[in-house]
Amino acid sequence: MNTGSNDTNTNIFGKRQMMGSALFSPQEKDVLGVVLLEDTSYTLDEAKELLERFLNKEVI
Repeated sequence: MNTGSNDTNTNIFGKRQMMGSALFSPQEKDVLGVVLLEDTSYTLDEAKELLERFLNKEVI
């Protein structure tokens, strides 16, 4: 999650932009809708990491 400085070499996107991206499947977008916060910006790598963490969580 980007909490401060903007690195000019790293693209950051909001939740809406991630949800509208063609890079994610509809199922992945469902998960991103849960794990991404509305007022936070993310790099693609951060979004993919959050997606993977959620999908690999142990079910209890």
